Formats: sequence, C-alpha cells, structure tokens
Amino acid sequence: MSASSQPEGTDVVRVRRHGSGRIEIELNRPGRKNALTIPMVTQLANALGDAQDDDAVTAVLLHGAGGCFSSGLDLAEVRPGEPAISAAIAELHARLAALEKPLVGALERAAVNGAAAIALACDLLVVGEKSFLLVGEAEMGVAAPNNLRWLLAKYGVNQALQLTLACERQYGPDLLRRGIAYAMEPDEHVLSRATELAEKMAAYPDGGGTAMKHAILAHDTQHA
Repeated sequence: MSASSQPEGTDVVRVRRHGSGRIEIELNRPGRKNALTIPMVTQLANALGDAQDDDAVTAVLLHGAGGCFSSGLDLAEVRPGEPAISAAIAELHARLAALEKPLVGALERAAVNGAAAIALACDLLVVGEKSFLLVGEAEMGVAAPNNLRWLLAKYGVNQALQLTLACERQYGPDLLRRGIAYAMEPDEHVLSRATELAEKMAAYPDGGGTAMKHAILAHDTQHA
C-alpha cells in the first residue's frame, strides 16, 4: 500500500522510544507531505500527553516522515474552522502548552499554517538552509490563533505582525536571524542535528531538562 493511500487512523503518528529517555514522534503521511488530518492531530496530542505523563521520558523529538515537517491542514480532508478539526487542534495546543519535557523540532522542507504553529511551539527548532515556515492564514481570509499564541508568547508583537501579515515564506536564514530557529543546518543534516540535541537533553542527570523547563513555565505563569 502506498503512503498516499494509507488508511487514516493507523500509524499516521509513529512513536519510537529510546533507552536514554528520548522519544521520537514522527508525523507519518509522507505521500501527502504529512498534511494534518483529525486522526493525525488527535494522535499527536495523545503522544504528547503520554510523554508528559511518563516519568521515563526526558526529551521529545518531533519531525515528519519523508523529509518534510508538514504542509499544513489537508484541505482534501478537512476545512479550517470546522468544529471537529478546531476541537482537535485546540486539544493539541493545550498538550503542547502543558508539555514540561524539552521538545525539539526538526523543520525539514516546510511547516505551513497549522503546521507552522506546531513548529513554533517547539522549544528548540532546527531548520534547513532551504526549509521554510509560512504563516499564510490572513491571505486565505482565516484566523491564525495558534500561530499568534506562540508568536506572541515567545517572540513578541513585532514578530507576530510581520509573520502573520506579510504571509511570506521564512526560510532557514530568516528564521535564524529572527531567533525562531535555534540552529540551521544543510537540509540533509536537519534531522540528525535535532536528534543530537534531543539525545543530549534526554541524558541530563536527574531530569535536568524537564526541571529547567518546568521552572521556566512556572515563572512565566507567575508573571503573565
């Protein structure tokens, strides 16, 4: 069976556990450039919730299969604003906000619209020289509340205005200059670099990465 004909609800998100405490979450619809559907969003939220609840997990790596993060909502399957997908996305971002384990994202090829919001939620984002992030909802006449949520929380009003109003691709060098990317690598090395970072944090003694992120999130809540 080809990836593009893969039945929904079966392995559209894959989770691999590693002995160091790192888990790897892979968006798995490569035939559709890992476009988001309700089953994928739901499975991703569940995987993040499981990671948060599992004391053995000390870092999370998030990436897409086939060398692409995600092309955004699969408009052949769902429509922006429909209640079911909206509820699934809201739950996903609640899980992302509650995740106290370090989250490393590997932005290969593209992260578009709804997928851009997921990439922006990552604590450390590794990008490729030619990979890009696009927040283009305004150009489609729809809101981008989740992109705004992470842009405003982490990068400020000016960045939010520029990225959401210009509706232009932000390539690796742009993302690095803006401070959105932690590191930029040749495109073929993005996943390996992100894996190294996640593995490093997973191995911190006494859950040091989780403790640090918990302290940062608690401080942010107190000063909100």
